[in-house]
Amino acid sequence: MKNSGVCLKIVPSEQPCETVVGADIAWQETGTDKGRGVFALRDFKKGEILELAPVIPVSKRNVIDNGEAPDGYLLEWDGIYEDEEYCMPLGYVMLYNHSQSPNIILDQDFENYIMSVTALRDISKGEELCWNYNCDIWFETQK
Repeated sequence: MKNSGVCLKIVPSEQPCETVVGADIAWQETGTDKGRGVFALRDFKKGEILELAPVIPVSKRNVIDNGEAPDGYLLEWDGIYEDEEYCMPLGYVMLYNHSQSPNIILDQDFENYIMSVTALRDISKGEELCWNYNCDIWFETQK
């Protein structure tokens, strides 16, 4: 019988398990109270896109309103359609830590349901990637 489908073969890899093969970023423990974070696996230039993450829109009516950040895994999303007040980003987006001096910025592409992660300055290999959450921070930050 002829196989016309795609065949995937799992092979041993030298890549750490928290890295997507071919990715230029990966998550790992920070060694601090922050827990895990996302780190550059190569140098990036200012303005370079590090990640394009698809998002899943979520209606405000589907989120319990207790005055806190919705569910911890949703971000605000002012989509072009009604009932798209929040989104659940895929990829590494929810693993980036906060910084008052961020080295990345997140931009929203409402039409294509994508969040892009762009370098705010040159970033060195091994550097942790952080963005400013732009909200009242509910945890202690490092100075």
